[in-house]
Amino acid sequence: MDTVSHFISLDYTLFVCFGYPLSVLEFFGTSSGLVCVYLASRNHILTWPIGIFNSICFFFLFFQIQLYSDMLLQIYFFGSSIYGWWVWRKKSGYFLKIHSLGWKKNTILFSTILVSTYLLGEFTFYLPSLLPNIFKMPPSYPYWDAFTTTASIVANFLLARRILESWFLWVLVDVVCIGLYSLKEIPFVTAEYGVFLLIAFYGCYHWYKEYKGSELFVID
Repeated sequence: MDTVSHFISLDYTLFVCFGYPLSVLEFFGTSSGLVCVYLASRNHILTWPIGIFNSICFFFLFFQIQLYSDMLLQIYFFGSSIYGWWVWRKKSGYFLKIHSLGWKKNTILFSTILVSTYLLGEFTFYLPSLLPNIFKMPPSYPYWDAFTTTASIVANFLLARRILESWFLWVLVDVVCIGLYSLKEIPFVTAEYGVFLLIAFYGCYHWYKEYKGSELFVID
């Protein structure tokens, strides 16, 4: 048990990169995240088991740096990865066809994201007043942070259902995250989301191409 605790500690450095001590946990969390997103852009089912591993890594990572909202978000990602794995494999191994929501549902969906962003932003804004012993500092960019959280949840669910718009939403999330993490001066995470953005653009292209040309049966 002590060996496991030592391995998942951020103090367990794998190597030093440009003066930055990169831990084993951060290395596997970051690398598995990149692989997971790339496989998702390729419409590959292995994105989900790797996503499960990624969410476990980041759960322990965010706990150790006191980013508790991001830590709890990993529980959602863990469950949604199991759900996505099951959905993509149901009906005797036939994959769920990539499909689109259409303009009407997309309008409702984006409006829901905006409302949820406002509510979550308001909640996190008042956390220092509600729980001053736990949250001693005010949140940074609470509404932009709330947007990336709510939009990520929706985008991941759409991805699990093989809905085309998931990648367009991921592009928007990645752009906002790059801005936020740049303002917070965390260059390695900013660079990672730069790679995520490129992969998301590729996912838009690859999924749209398959969406237009696929003849597989749609499973609802």
